[in-house]
Amino acid sequence: MRLLNRPLAFILAAALAAASIIVMIEVTAFHFNSGPLLLHWTTWYHWAGKTHWDQLVVQVWSAILIVAGALILALELKPPRVTRLPLRSGDDATDAAVTRRGLAGTLRAAATGVDGISGAAVRVRRRRARVTAVSAARGRPAADALKEPVTRALRGRLDDLDLRHPPRLTVRVTARSR
Repeated sequence: MRLLNRPLAFILAAALAAASIIVMIEVTAFHFNSGPLLLHWTTWYHWAGKTHWDQLVVQVWSAILIVAGALILALELKPPRVTRLPLRSGDDATDAAVTRRGLAGTLRAAATGVDGISGAAVRVRRRRARVTAVSAARGRPAADALKEPVTRALRGRLDDLDLRHPPRLTVRVTARSR
């Protein structure tokens, strides 16, 4: 949702500016005893004059606007997705962090650096890192034998980074399919 904030704010600002200009034109035209120029607001004015607050159309539109406002408010109050994982530092004034994508690349490099691993898929979340490494050899026994070295390499890389809250590591080694 944060990605949409700026374009939506621009669209809302442009719409409010356009509406303000239209209102200024209509008020000026009304002041000089002219009829509506851009919008036929007089029909809306007469409709609003004879419509009471307790009529169904007013209640339905009020409910729709309240639900839309509550939905937008709930989306904005939702905490943002964590994209940076903080690192420990000796000084409180230092703010160092690694992005989830950067951590995924580091873990992928550590996994593929183990002899016998041909590739790795890494998914990093706020509290968990899931690594699926592909063995260069075929067969399940070869893949099972590589799980311990891959886990050790990944754990060592996470320890070297010294993350403030390191993610829980899940390692899976699969055999090459072809």
